[in-house]
Amino acid sequence: MRSLGTDSWKIASAFMGSYIGGSINYVAISEALGVSPSVLAAGVAADNVITAIYFMILFTLASKIPPEASPANGTEVDKESSSEDKTPVLQTATALAISFVICKTATYLSNLFRIQGGSLPGVTAIVVILATLLPKQFSYLAPAGDTLALVLMQVFFSVVGASGSIRSVINTAPSIFLFALVQVTVHLAIILGLGKLFRFDLKLLLIASNANVGGPTTACGMATTKGWGSLVVPGILAGIFGISIATFLGLGFGTMVLKHL
Repeated sequence: MRSLGTDSWKIASAFMGSYIGGSINYVAISEALGVSPSVLAAGVAADNVITAIYFMILFTLASKIPPEASPANGTEVDKESSSEDKTPVLQTATALAISFVICKTATYLSNLFRIQGGSLPGVTAIVVILATLLPKQFSYLAPAGDTLALVLMQVFFSVVGASGSIRSVINTAPSIFLFALVQVTVHLAIILGLGKLFRFDLKLLLIASNANVGGPTTACGMATTKGWGSLVVPGILAGIFGISIATFLGLGFGTMVLKHL
């Protein structure tokens, strides 16, 4: 860890928070501990590259897992749109309008309470609450939501992959890159090893791991893209839970343990 430089324990704490919650926690911990701007930027670049590689590995592991069968009973989905295998314009427009309102509300609340980086967790929290309180109304929008999510998440994963250069990161901050790479590799090895030992479902492990490293948005995107409908909400909740505790765990473990190593 000493190879990370003068901010070694600080950047290690920030990465701990990042891989429990997400990038929001990385920035929050870095600012709280006073990480230098150059080290902060190098860490972000390394995280982008490793996250992109990590998503490729997760989707490769998930490639042979089939999508879930659509439930015959349960949430009521518009039968006409299902039979015609197309998404009506009204559903799509309604889904987009509600999405804009939710995003605006989350941003407003985040600014009102001065929660830095709180917009994204706020959006996911509002969506989960509304879907829980109004399941019938939101099930009507499910076909349009799935279609929009599929398209937009492909764009998201493409942007993540294009936002980092492996050569640039290795040249500018090789120690930070290797440190984060070891963290993610150990995480994946442990979760797959323990999952196999206790015979957990592989797709459940992959979504849980995605929620840890990427956060609720990427976990939801992977579950939606792979057709694992039953894991969408659990992935979001796991990601939100990670974001809510990651900053405190990173700061606490860093100041009480890593600082003295």
